[in-house]
Amino acid sequence: MRSVYFAHLTDIHISDSDESWGTLATQAESILRNTFARLDVIPDLDFVLISGDVLDNATQAEVAVFTGALRTLGKPWHYIPGNHDGFYDPEKPGAYAPHEAVPQIDPRMASPVPHAQEARWSREVKPGVQLIGLDSRLPDDWAGEVNAGQMAWLKAELDAAREKLVILTVHHPLHPLHPRDNIGWFTKFFASNGEEVERLLDGYPNVRLVLSGHHHAHRLICRPGRLHLNTAALTGYPCLYRLVRISEADGGWHVEATTEHAAEEDLVLRSRQLSVESFVTEAFDPGDRYGWVNFLAGKPEDRAFSGLI
Repeated sequence: MRSVYFAHLTDIHISDSDESWGTLATQAESILRNTFARLDVIPDLDFVLISGDVLDNATQAEVAVFTGALRTLGKPWHYIPGNHDGFYDPEKPGAYAPHEAVPQIDPRMASPVPHAQEARWSREVKPGVQLIGLDSRLPDDWAGEVNAGQMAWLKAELDAAREKLVILTVHHPLHPLHPRDNIGWFTKFFASNGEEVERLLDGYPNVRLVLSGHHHAHRLICRPGRLHLNTAALTGYPCLYRLVRISEADGGWHVEATTEHAAEEDLVLRSRQLSVESFVTEAFDPGDRYGWVNFLAGKPEDRAFSGLI
């Protein structure tokens, strides 16, 4: 009976800045290293999945901090890039371009050159279990999509993996996580053609999990036969990651997903205050000072799942 057990963490934002999007920039390294240490002592954990925005400004110093922490992780790991993992920005002259930063983070993506939409991969992580990483980055924006070339590549990979359990990861979620996401620049928080990607996935019932980050919000959404997990930022309120076990069972697949805290209570409270003071709070709901942080934290049903899919 096939089974796989892994951790999902995202949006670490190792930063040269004091704060970015409400994250605990100055504590990001220690939170990440402590999380890796906790994961390393889980004896049956198969791998760690990191779904992008490990950097903030993509400077040489940020890359060194992240890769130094990554070398302390004893478990196998897999990474997809986010929009912060490299910059083309005249205001950041010391930043690595995206195609320069990504191979330093993960040398497995050095060739072909990982320009936007090209840092994709498909790997068998256990016998009969395929993990597919999509690259939803755009070359000149923080919005996301999966372009036509990558869609064709994805279809070919799914055709080749019809007899396997497939787990998909992509930095941008494939769907809005809140009604506000359909208005203004909040539309950049999910992949613009996510519905098209989901229609493709619907033709492959063996795709059981989709894991994303980017929005910094904790959400769990059930589709028929498929579970979409969006995980909150590791270093931004409420500082969480997930542990996910999926096992073959009579009548389908059994998923056990739990939420774990990545930071001590004082840091979580600090991250909450940073988010309350963030410019996003006013843009999200001018009439509710706590609407944004409540959205980030999610509801109790977003934190755990146990059942057949």
